[in-house]
Amino acid sequence: MDFCTLSLKDFLKKVAEKSATPGGGAVGAVVAALAASLGSMVANLTIGKKGYEDVEGHMESCLEVFESESNYLCDLMNRDIQAFDQVLSAYKLPKATDDEKNAREMKIQQALKTAIEVPFDLARRCKNIIVNVERLAKWGNSSVLSDAESAAHLLLAVHRIAKANVMINMKSLKDPDYGAWINEEMKQLEKQIDFSYNKIIEIIGKRNG
Repeated sequence: MDFCTLSLKDFLKKVAEKSATPGGGAVGAVVAALAASLGSMVANLTIGKKGYEDVEGHMESCLEVFESESNYLCDLMNRDIQAFDQVLSAYKLPKATDDEKNAREMKIQQALKTAIEVPFDLARRCKNIIVNVERLAKWGNSSVLSDAESAAHLLLAVHRIAKANVMINMKSLKDPDYGAWINEEMKQLEKQIDFSYNKIIEIIGKRNG
């Protein structure tokens, strides 16, 4: 099923059902896409406005990123659901013999890496979007700065969702080198996202007087 084609009401029903998918990761991808859409709105409401002629290039550049990320995140939502389903399927494999146990464990480890990589990718998307929201905070239409701030709040929350989903799958991972690399990358992403978030709040506070 392509969850991107569902109406909002149907998607909410799917999330509420007695099923593990779509879960937090998929919801996080949708929220990140909404943040990107808010960014697009701010950029569009700045382009062509009197007094903002000098920043149109910045706004057009931001708009390209927001539109691209929004489309990507829709696909990522579906991938998150598929990744979790793969983990569940791997755990259901037979384990009566040693060969079956080994094959099952290999499938579980492969599925776990996929289940880690999807929310890890979500964290990277948050970073890509929020650094451009920072540009909106600096140069965007002052009448819609609250929408840029709203996007920043959403992205901070989504990063926390992504981190939670990475960490829960890391618990069962048996590849310490891969785990160490993911941990280091997530730490760097967190620093970058937190830095941009704090700058956005600071800049908007100053612009609002």
